[in-house]
Amino acid sequence: MRDWSLRPKEVAHLLNPAFCAILLRESVVGYQKETTRGMPYPLSFLVLPIVLHAPTRNALPRTIAKKLHAWIEEKQFARVRFVERVRALVSHTKESIIFACDGRILEIMDSGVLAPLPPRQPKPSWEHNSESYFCNKKAQFVGRWFGHSGDLATIFAIWGIQP
Repeated sequence: MRDWSLRPKEVAHLLNPAFCAILLRESVVGYQKETTRGMPYPLSFLVLPIVLHAPTRNALPRTIAKKLHAWIEEKQFARVRFVERVRALVSHTKESIIFACDGRILEIMDSGVLAPLPPRQPKPSWEHNSESYFCNKKAQFVGRWFGHSGDLATIFAIWGIQP
């Protein structure tokens, strides 16, 4: 991880660990709504590459009723360079998880799943037409969708990821 002061301004803003920690927490909350279990740690590495990539985020379906495998068949562009996006964001995802755990909004359970903790501060109140607002909403959607889409191996295979 590069020193904070050496990161390009755009990268520092978009990949701010506090912002990404909130997105990851929202995805875990969404996952738990569908499964009542915590989200498997490896799934967290797919959240930011989906949610922060505007073309993919904007193409996500409106409801989790749309099956992940069917959606990916229709939206093949979402898999283009997806593996590279995941790899590029691994260190940012790890940094955000550490930030979230240190800030006590997420915890890693002994079973290897991420579980949300009650937020110690109110949720940010982003304007309803802001990119931050849409990222936050889609992060929770992605968590719910993953919770509704099968096991870890299936989700990884659909996205073309080999664990």
